[in-house]
Amino acid sequence: MDPGSDTALEALDDVFARWAIVERAPAIAWGLIREGELIGARGLGTLRVGEDARPDATSVFRIASMTKSFTGAALMTLVVDGAVRLDEPVATYVPELASWRGPTTDGPPLTVRHLVSMESGLPTDDPWADRHLDLSPEGMDALIEAGAAFSWTPGTAFEYSNLGWGLVGRVIERTAGTTPQRLVTERLLGPLGMTNTTWTRPPGANVAEPYRWQDDTWVAEPEPLGDGTIAPMGGLWSTVSDLARWVTFFCDAFPPRDDRDDRPLARWARREMQQPRRMDRIESVRTRPSGPARTVAFGYGIGLSMRLDPRLGTSVSHSGGVPGYGSHMRWLPDRRMGVVALSNVTYGGMGAACAEALEVLADLDALPASPSHAAAPALRDAATRAIELVNHWSDDAARALFADNVEADEALGRRAKEAADAVARHGALTLESLDVETPQRGDAIAADGLVKIELELNHEGKVQWWFVQDRTKPSDAPIVTDPTTLRALPRCAYVVLRPTADVLDAFERWQGEVLDRLGREPPRVIAAPHATLKAFGGSAAPLTSADEERIAALVEAWAAATPPIELRATSLDAFEEDDGNAVPVALLDMSAGLGAALRDLWDRAGAASLPTADSDRFGADGWKGHLSLCYLRARPHPAIWEPLHAWLRLHDTRGAAATSYEAELVAFGDGDGVERRLGRYPLSG
Repeated sequence: MDPGSDTALEALDDVFARWAIVERAPAIAWGLIREGELIGARGLGTLRVGEDARPDATSVFRIASMTKSFTGAALMTLVVDGAVRLDEPVATYVPELASWRGPTTDGPPLTVRHLVSMESGLPTDDPWADRHLDLSPEGMDALIEAGAAFSWTPGTAFEYSNLGWGLVGRVIERTAGTTPQRLVTERLLGPLGMTNTTWTRPPGANVAEPYRWQDDTWVAEPEPLGDGTIAPMGGLWSTVSDLARWVTFFCDAFPPRDDRDDRPLARWARREMQQPRRMDRIESVRTRPSGPARTVAFGYGIGLSMRLDPRLGTSVSHSGGVPGYGSHMRWLPDRRMGVVALSNVTYGGMGAACAEALEVLADLDALPASPSHAAAPALRDAATRAIELVNHWSDDAARALFADNVEADEALGRRAKEAADAVARHGALTLESLDVETPQRGDAIAADGLVKIELELNHEGKVQWWFVQDRTKPSDAPIVTDPTTLRALPRCAYVVLRPTADVLDAFERWQGEVLDRLGREPPRVIAAPHATLKAFGGSAAPLTSADEERIAALVEAWAAATPPIELRATSLDAFEEDDGNAVPVALLDMSAGLGAALRDLWDRAGAASLPTADSDRFGADGWKGHLSLCYLRARPHPAIWEPLHAWLRLHDTRGAAATSYEAELVAFGDGDGVERRLGRYPLSG
């Protein structure tokens, strides 16, 4: 969906209308920015309570701490000019700060980066700073002379400090020979055409009056404070239209490229501001009040916050709040899309509103796709040569392609066999695509996605990592790794098929969902994915070494007569164990090859009078092929189990299918508490 469509914009308007109710905001002005254009802007409510004064994209609000990004950008112009170094002690530029040290004697000197990345160790001071925006130069002098208490040793923890940004203003003043306000205006606001962004309240009727909600009514806040030495942290006034230019200015820094770089601040410096140099926290967030929670990480760059989100990727943002106003801007730099919201209520929570707005666009499939990484020419060349090497192996060609570590890591003879096996199963390979992870790392895809050649180049442009992954080749990882379970197993053996390719991928998704829904309780055992075809032996009739030899011979003969078997998932469900515990499973289609192969195996085992297992009571016709998603050691509480069981039964497996080309015979209970592989047998009938 086009994010600028009426449907998308109306959905966003509903979001901000709801947040106007939640935050008791008399007015909200919001805008949506895409590729440098304000594609949607609307206003809700009134700029002045009791009047018909609907805001629009040109209405002026105080943007408070969003100002930090402007002051940070002004500082970065001095960094680009070479006048300031971020990692220099701040006392280099403001000598009277030399006595400002953290609470421990082993702390480092306070640096400029400590101040701009919220790691100075100074305490959070929002209530105090919001009432001191107009602090005079003499007042700042006295404050610096008096010193400050620190919460943390500099450089060790995130803590949001507004005073720190007042000190950044002093650094700018000492190095630029002008106030930070003038530097911001002359080097940024003017060149960017942000004519309605000012340090003092502008005249006119299109300015939002400040309110707070108190005793079930809106109460006018006192006249906003004027400009001063704390204002670099939060003094600016602006509009949705102007802030759309500011968001565009930062989005335009991506991706790095060779184009002309003639904006007021170099692209590399704008990108530097948007890097999470100090991580803040990891927490579960519910971006939509009625939606699911997910875990995201928060960090801080230079006057900007970052959120690392598994759904949306990296978002860059900053909120602003002072008595009478609450504001926020948020953008997705790789998608070049952002949203801005301004309100005229004390500390109005526009951050949550903007986050929900982007979530709604994602729900509507109205966000541009994140751009994929472009492969370096050397990686594209390596992918082409990799396919040729697999098809026509030559040690000389391999050495020409590989860095010198590859042969040392694994002999070329083994790598050649790996390649030959892939060609034998799938035929000559053709490069179908190159999945790029980074410009120097990616996967060459062939055989309808069943073969993946992992490639990673080194500084010379040679392949330092090479792995031919045949997705139809089963894992050789141990099936059971839980020591308690291994020690308890009697001497027994199992014939299993390991899922591969799409079924293995689906299994990992289903298993992850089950584990997430189970939470921390009850305890469970995880086994490598496998479908059991037949069990032998058990507590009542432990196997002997002779039994194992007979079983292995029978399985080998059965596999030689059995063609490859398709494993196709039909549904999810749960089995009830004899001990009352439940086993979440993925059920497999038994109507064709799998069912016939299983019945033949059981018939052969019966005819050979091999030791039976307790599961033989089901009979071949009653056996349900399955993949156990986990084994529970206790039955979950009904409040957990009943929703999980309902989810299992309703979940659509979408017919995930893959072919198994070999069977495996594994044994347990030899007294050492280990799993033993008795053999792997190609299905070659």
